[in-house]
Amino acid sequence: MQIAMHNPKYKPSDFTVEDIKGFVRDFVNAAKRAKKAGFDAVELHFAHGWFVNQFLSPNVNTRDDEYDGDFDGRARFALEILKNVKSEVADIAVICRINGSDYTDGGLDIEESVKLAKLLENHGADAINVSSGVGATSEYHISPMGIDDKPLIDYAKKIRDSVSIPVIAADKLGAADDWEAIVRDGYADFIGIARGLIGDPDCVSKYINGKADEIKYCIHCNQACIAYIQKGLPVSCMMNPTVGREKEFDVIAENKLNVAVIGGGPAGMSVALYLAKKGHNVELFEKSDALGGQLKVAKVPPHKSEIGKVVDYLEADLKKYGVKVNLNREVACDELKNMSYDKVIIATGSIPKELTIKMDVVPYKAIDVLSGKMPQGISIAVIGGGLTGLETAEYLATIGKSVTVLEELDEVGKDIYAMNKKLLMERLRNLGVRIISSAKIDEIKSGKIFYNNGNEVEVDDVVIAIGNTSDETFKSCISNNMIFIGDCKEVATAVEAIRDGAEMSLTI
Repeated sequence: MQIAMHNPKYKPSDFTVEDIKGFVRDFVNAAKRAKKAGFDAVELHFAHGWFVNQFLSPNVNTRDDEYDGDFDGRARFALEILKNVKSEVADIAVICRINGSDYTDGGLDIEESVKLAKLLENHGADAINVSSGVGATSEYHISPMGIDDKPLIDYAKKIRDSVSIPVIAADKLGAADDWEAIVRDGYADFIGIARGLIGDPDCVSKYINGKADEIKYCIHCNQACIAYIQKGLPVSCMMNPTVGREKEFDVIAENKLNVAVIGGGPAGMSVALYLAKKGHNVELFEKSDALGGQLKVAKVPPHKSEIGKVVDYLEADLKKYGVKVNLNREVACDELKNMSYDKVIIATGSIPKELTIKMDVVPYKAIDVLSGKMPQGISIAVIGGGLTGLETAEYLATIGKSVTVLEELDEVGKDIYAMNKKLLMERLRNLGVRIISSAKIDEIKSGKIFYNNGNEVEVDDVVIAIGNTSDETFKSCISNNMIFIGDCKEVATAVEAIRDGAEMSLTI
């Protein structure tokens, strides 16, 4: 068993038996610290490809000693940890988290997981928490939008039917009605919530107090929880930008100001909400007939409908906290100068970049396509292989278009979170979408895209998705009481726009 290191100075080496005994002591010491700190239970993590799971997995464990590749040998490490932890903290609950399946060829499967659960019960486990997936298949334990609800529930059911101790179900378990059904129908004894508590820390109390309709359910974007952790950043959340910083935002303004917010996209809605929570009088102006900005089209591609919840929740909170919302109300620069507000927040977002090459066609913009302006041809080229371009390509392919994506960089989707990108690229391959990277467009002429000095692609229509640039409409009328936030300040993600709006409220 070898553990790899990114640092080239260190060479992986097999765990010795003494190393293993040391790790057992480490688990015991951690459990003792948890007990001393007042916890009622500890969970031993034997899942997700971490090294205890690696011992359990037949396709990874190739040892030739007492911890070797037969089932009893592979389970020995986990059982030693459990036995020793139970002997030291016998008066608190000890939960074991295991995989229902590794989702890898030759990895731990549900049949062996059932055997493992029985062994753990026999050695004193107080409950089993059923998850799945390893590092290469992490979409099965932190399932993103592209995975259906309750992906692991059948594993929980099979294990629950095989043991007499409580079983905990986990991962993307749906809404409160689903939680009730999971327990009522015997799939599990408890449900586990992690990301949902980041998005709405009050979701459990809302459920208990009969206010389940007020729960803000996780949208499983993974953009600011898991992705941020893997980047070494503090956890955040598109739904809840205050997570981990609650006391900073729990402040009422001493001087109530009259504030105008221009733009009803994610940044504008966010700043309006958090200013209103502080007690300011806030009025929001949106030139279109609906709030949401680019989130209105972000929910259109396949598997992205959950994005719409963000707009719904923000809109409901704006109403709850008394923000006056004006739709179909465009504010001109001259008018803005004459408005008698203490502060004016500009949150007008961004606009699509234009393609500056020779062409004899009028290309579609991705945002227009996702808004319903459909190319009439069958063969479609999407120029730009970022998130918007790839999702637009998937959208077009699912309605029968033959799609080619051309990207100037050497790789498409460079800024997409790895797990989401993996699933998206699999779907694009299954749909037959052609990907051409390192493609510098020279000209579009006579139904052909010419690129890289001689290559060509025949197309009926062209869709441009080469990124956005800040909307500078109000840059010409800057005044001292004016503040720019979100994409009109610097183009970023929806997560960053919502956080920018929330953080701006702290300064006013």
